[in-house]
Amino acid sequence: MSEKDSFQQIQKLSQEQIQTQRATLNQMLLGELIEMNDEGIKERIDAELNDNPALEEASEASDNIDDFGDNNDEGDDDTTAEVGQGNDDPFESPYTQNDDDNTADTFDDGFALIASRKKRANDDVYRPPVVNEASMYEVLMNQVHERDLTERQMLIAEYIVGEIDDDGLMRRPITSICGDIISRENEFVAPQEVQEVLEVIQDLEPAGIGATNTRECILLQIEDMKGVDIEAAQLAHAIVDKHFEAYERHHYDKILNALNIDEAAFNEADKIIKRTNPRPGNLFSSGERMANASHITPNFVITTDDNKLQLTVVNDIPELQISESYEIEYQRLAKLKGQNAKMGDEELTIKRQYENASNFIMLLKQRQEKLYKIMKTIMLRQQEFFITGDTQSLKPLVLKDIADETGYDTSTISRAQQNKYVDTNWGIFPVKYFFVKKVNDNDASATAIKEIIKDMVDNEDKTKPLSDDKLCEELQRKGYDIKRRTVAKYRDSMKIPVARQRKTLRTN
Repeated sequence: MSEKDSFQQIQKLSQEQIQTQRATLNQMLLGELIEMNDEGIKERIDAELNDNPALEEASEASDNIDDFGDNNDEGDDDTTAEVGQGNDDPFESPYTQNDDDNTADTFDDGFALIASRKKRANDDVYRPPVVNEASMYEVLMNQVHERDLTERQMLIAEYIVGEIDDDGLMRRPITSICGDIISRENEFVAPQEVQEVLEVIQDLEPAGIGATNTRECILLQIEDMKGVDIEAAQLAHAIVDKHFEAYERHHYDKILNALNIDEAAFNEADKIIKRTNPRPGNLFSSGERMANASHITPNFVITTDDNKLQLTVVNDIPELQISESYEIEYQRLAKLKGQNAKMGDEELTIKRQYENASNFIMLLKQRQEKLYKIMKTIMLRQQEFFITGDTQSLKPLVLKDIADETGYDTSTISRAQQNKYVDTNWGIFPVKYFFVKKVNDNDASATAIKEIIKDMVDNEDKTKPLSDDKLCEELQRKGYDIKRRTVAKYRDSMKIPVARQRKTLRTN
């Protein structure tokens, strides 16, 4: 082999090594983009726009360019697809699918370089449902400011509200709050002053807020009830006030004997007690004590029309394109390369910035393609649920099932389900909700089994509630090969008490 041939072989090997490394970096970046929710993507795009002058937001004139779907005369540029029962080919993807992760390295001159923002039909812009709730601290302090309190009392109120736990109870001792105010504000306050302000807070909405324990919380709510039978409410108050421990332990016979009442009277009082909420703080933003609002914005929307499903990928992110000046300069540099002309540092920088911007736009496009294909596959596998809303119809599904069908790696599927939500006719669900484990050798999911257990408990005779053994027997009678310990585990996960604690007295 000549020296020239050896040099060419070494050069070829070097070029192949660089290309493989770049593909790996693209795969890593694509994985990060897939895992991000819309908020994370927007932040990443802002960072790219700030760092790379070759990248810019597309003008409004570019809105008619749609690389993710087929254009039509009606101007509907949804990233959508429909599926109905009985179709030979239920989906015709609006994407040009390309499962090769390395395609991000090659740029087509005809590529429009637009990461399109999707809209829903008949709407200017799709604005998905948002969960937006004020924090508990914010709501309570707004009510406090409406009360006729002195400046000193307002200061005490701020400390008390700040110590209320996420569930709405104030477990910190009054003396400790006094100590906090003395040490931090250099202001002496007596326990009686704190107690008086605490009673004001306990008068706020929701009823029971600021109670020092569960018993007091329930008593405050019973006292606040309107439109209930007075005698039943008085008896409920007496049961909680004097016999709360026996009530918690379901020792109802002791309560009947101590208060000299019959089962009918007890059951009426019991109905009132069960109307209370021992954790009133759970009404506020999942109990989070924070000033910022809590948002859940779905990434997908699945709707039904005459048993046909339509999937929309929500992508309300800025449209991106290459700066026109960089486009012109890059074409000029391409001609220089064709003439084997040497580029200077500035020209190499322009080339790098252009290619980085093109690569980023291409990866965003691949992200949307993969998210669409993954969610489409999930929708097909759980089609019955999306049509009926029946959780018992959920089929066993694991990451590998979707990976096998889409051709993507399981790590890609795992990333795609993280922090993603889908808006359905039956509510908003996290995407991971539809990945459910198979129970033993049954063709049923753990979610479906849990729903069956819940239905059986809801419809049981409360004077003779079903034990875990009985629940297990009923499930086996329905054809589910399930063990008692599995039934107990599922019941505990749904926070359903054991049979003894679910027992009530018979109404006369």
